[in-house]
Amino acid sequence: MSAPRDKGTTLEKIIKAAEGEFSLRGFEGANIENIAREAGVTKQLVYHYFRNKDQLYKATLENVSEGMEILEAAETFASLEPRDAITRLINKIIDDFNEHPSYAALTLDQALHHGEHITQSSSFIPTMRATIASFKPILERGIANGDFRPDLDADITFWMLFHLTTACFLNGKVMSEASDIDFAASAGIERWREGCVDFVLNALCRKSEV
Repeated sequence: MSAPRDKGTTLEKIIKAAEGEFSLRGFEGANIENIAREAGVTKQLVYHYFRNKDQLYKATLENVSEGMEILEAAETFASLEPRDAITRLINKIIDDFNEHPSYAALTLDQALHHGEHITQSSSFIPTMRATIASFKPILERGIANGDFRPDLDADITFWMLFHLTTACFLNGKVMSEASDIDFAASAGIERWREGCVDFVLNALCRKSEV
């Protein structure tokens, strides 16, 4: 009776260890022996569940994608006033990337691989499509009530918001070195949060309201 639970626990340990290893070293640099050691299992057992490093990497990306809460957030915020919904969405993205450092690390690693793994076998793409679908009505209501500019494209607007918001996690080291702000510190992240909200809302609003 305990076998399914034991298997589940073992897989969880392997995936968790793999997330840490892939985040630290990327797909190319990750080592199965390190993952096995961190998970407290043998390398042979890792290969029992996953044929190769590629399959384990895809499983790790899938697990991370399933843990993202951006879709639920977008669906929840859809009932709020448009400006408030945009603000809450920005805050949610920043909170998630701040609480889960692996998000930024794996995003950068996938950028190096042109999204090869994340587009093949991950719930990330359908999740983001659904998120954009939930984001679109927020934008439309803002346009309808006169808050937002009428020429906004939902896909373009979402991805600009997303990449602007996550920039301090993806490029924080370089940004910190080139400026007087430590984007690894809470104060730096909060300054980025405030700046993102202000910048995005000013970009979305009609010129007469800026």
